[in-house]
Amino acid sequence: MGAALKLSLGLALLALAAPVARAQADHIDEETGGHADRYADAVADPATDQPCDVLLSFAKAKTLEPLADGFQFAIDTTIDVTKPMADYQVHLNDEGRWTFAGAGLHELTGDFKDGVLLIKNAPKYFHVEAAFGPGGTASATIQRRCAGPQTKLIYVVDNPDAGVDGGDWLWAKG
Repeated sequence: MGAALKLSLGLALLALAAPVARAQADHIDEETGGHADRYADAVADPATDQPCDVLLSFAKAKTLEPLADGFQFAIDTTIDVTKPMADYQVHLNDEGRWTFAGAGLHELTGDFKDGVLLIKNAPKYFHVEAAFGPGGTASATIQRRCAGPQTKLIYVVDNPDAGVDGGDWLWAKG
């Protein structure tokens, strides 16, 4: 393939990626009340090798008002991203509570202190499940992006009162 064709293909790929990146930045800007520059996507952005403890919390979109309750949370810190994803089972039981099972998935809702969960020496990749009342669940494989010895990971919930209408897992950059 000639150099001109390679350059042309490379520029075409950049032109296609730019609107997607801009749309994601606009979405994060909307969810964080105009502060996209302070956050990185915890699912799409690549993991870093730097280790850290993670301070995980939930917040309302636009205001980033912390949510201290009204959710359940489970995590699997044993995932291997080179293998097929585990078969997780997340079900709402007759008492209105969610149950979590499969691979290393275990509930940590009771470990939150003032709306924050400390994950000591978080692995490079981990799987999370969150549930908000009977409204629904959100799941993701998180890629660790440490900004220091302790880094904040926030699930920004679009509408916690109606279950999960959507949301994003975001790393605080500083």
